[in-house]
Amino acid sequence: MREWLATLPNVPEGDALSPERDHLRSVRPPVGYSPLALKKYTPPPLWKSSLDELTGRGSRARRAFVNAQHLLEHGVPTPRPVAWLEVHSGNRILEQYLVTECIPNSCTLRGALLHHYFEKPLCRDLMELLELAAHAVRKMHDANFEHRALNNPNILISRDEKGKWKEAFILDPHRGKIWTNLPPRIRGRDNGRITLPSDLRRIFFEMQSTPETVSAAFSKAERRARKRIQRQQCRRRLRHPFQKSLPPARDYPPEKDIWIWDDRSRQAIPALRSRDKRPYYRKRDLLEMGAASLKHGRKIKAAYNDIREQAWSQPVDMNGCIGLSCNLEPDRFEKERRWLEPLGPLPLMVRLYHHESVSNRRYALDAIRKLKAEGHRVTVALIQDRRAIQFPTAWNAFVEQAGGALSGFVEGFEVGHAINRVKWGVWDYEEYRSLISAFKDWHNRFPQIPLIGPAGIDFEYPRVLPLLDQWPTQSLSAFSHHLYVDRRGAPENVQNGYDTVAKLAMARAMARVHPACAERLIVSEVNWPLKGTGVWSPVGSPYQSPGARFNDPSVDEATYADYMRRYFLLAVCSGLADQVYWWNLAAHGFGLIDDRDPNGWRPRPAYHAFKELIEQTRDATFTQKIEKDQHIQLTFSKAGTSFDIGWTYP
Repeated sequence: MREWLATLPNVPEGDALSPERDHLRSVRPPVGYSPLALKKYTPPPLWKSSLDELTGRGSRARRAFVNAQHLLEHGVPTPRPVAWLEVHSGNRILEQYLVTECIPNSCTLRGALLHHYFEKPLCRDLMELLELAAHAVRKMHDANFEHRALNNPNILISRDEKGKWKEAFILDPHRGKIWTNLPPRIRGRDNGRITLPSDLRRIFFEMQSTPETVSAAFSKAERRARKRIQRQQCRRRLRHPFQKSLPPARDYPPEKDIWIWDDRSRQAIPALRSRDKRPYYRKRDLLEMGAASLKHGRKIKAAYNDIREQAWSQPVDMNGCIGLSCNLEPDRFEKERRWLEPLGPLPLMVRLYHHESVSNRRYALDAIRKLKAEGHRVTVALIQDRRAIQFPTAWNAFVEQAGGALSGFVEGFEVGHAINRVKWGVWDYEEYRSLISAFKDWHNRFPQIPLIGPAGIDFEYPRVLPLLDQWPTQSLSAFSHHLYVDRRGAPENVQNGYDTVAKLAMARAMARVHPACAERLIVSEVNWPLKGTGVWSPVGSPYQSPGARFNDPSVDEATYADYMRRYFLLAVCSGLADQVYWWNLAAHGFGLIDDRDPNGWRPRPAYHAFKELIEQTRDATFTQKIEKDQHIQLTFSKAGTSFDIGWTYP
């Protein structure tokens, strides 16, 4: 090996190990040795070379070798150093090399992120990747080593034989400094070059600090370092006006276009924190919101007052009002069908996702036909992602395929999903207009499939109202909305002076006044998150942060069942919601059934409560409400008899 190393500077360089690391090559050692990696460093200027020799710092290759040994001695994963080599001419270093073990089946953190951003935007795998990298950085800092050049290309990630992320390694430690005790301030400063969207960066730092929370000193130093580096990059062109740098083979997408799907909580996750989203908002949207409020506000207010007076005053036929959502994935649909059987025929809301594979879509289309054959009334929510906006031709083809395959099998299509949340891919009203352009002339092409929408979420009607203005007159057969109770307690709770019934009345007033839709109101999604379900909960996703949680809306299973019954009865019996769909049948974090129970799928109290409510109200008619001292009693008639359902709320 020594003889071979002595000839290494004259050995032709091998294949590049990474597209973004031009000077890192694989080399073939003598027979009997594992593959090696050769790092060739750019020769330093004469003054720096002489200074390094005089101060005893040595070349970059030598420092990388020594620092890598320090890291390995302290259990920090880094490619094992084999040798460093230098070619001198007097005090000047002409060539310098570092030889390390070669980590097979690996790529840098930069390459791994590009893979997730463009090819596999799955949150579970992305979190595993960030956790591996964060733990490697934490180990390095616990070894009292400051890297001083810690960026995405200097973290290497290996895969196992199944393609899963396996281990993270620290690369290029030649600039590093060994401390006696590395303080949080230096740890934060060392993270200033990590490139991630702000919310993923927050998670990355929390992973480093777990089980403690991120310290204030860490956060302050990281922010200052990041700003300093950004200023340096802005001044680089002025400092080096004639220097040309080649762009990377593939760059990160714009932050607003990063879209990640979390299959555990079944939602898209935000890549950016709230303050970092603001520059991407379209300022003209504020004018459109104001114009829509001025145009329709007075009529909506008058209709709202009228609807509030009429609430609870009319009999309500309960058949077909209480619905449920289920999942159509190939690995779980048959299980969910078995749990649907005891409930009898139901109104069902199912989802078709634009981001899913073609094979999964075909399976979902077949599953919808099966549900229809079993007597269920199926409404389909067409769920967009960011690519639906970026590639409208693909979105249009997705819509056409769904319409052609399901005409005659479904009650209608819900267009869009949580459309006032940018994490679902739509940033402004202009993009929303692009999204719904696929439904132009819809009633002529697919007259058997009514449309409902615009499927906004939460009590943000001023943001939703301009969405209706994008639709032609009578385009929507119902106003649909995901109406949660601020996720802060019981259905009777008040938010900004409005309880659930008042919020429903306002939504119905919008449906009555706006010419784009008929006066029907559908709550197409509602639930409460469940305590102790971690990242499977919509409020725990995508990462369970260390430390105490404040204003956590999660509830226990018994409370969840109670709130569900009360929400259904308030929404339907008031006569304000024509249909309410509970989200959803089977989910660990928010479903009627716990699909992660080690003993198999377990029905929660809410499943039995839902089944009982369906059986009680099938073929029943609501007739009267009596409310006194925070006690509500509802009377129903059924088959010539009457019965009551009542509860007391705080």
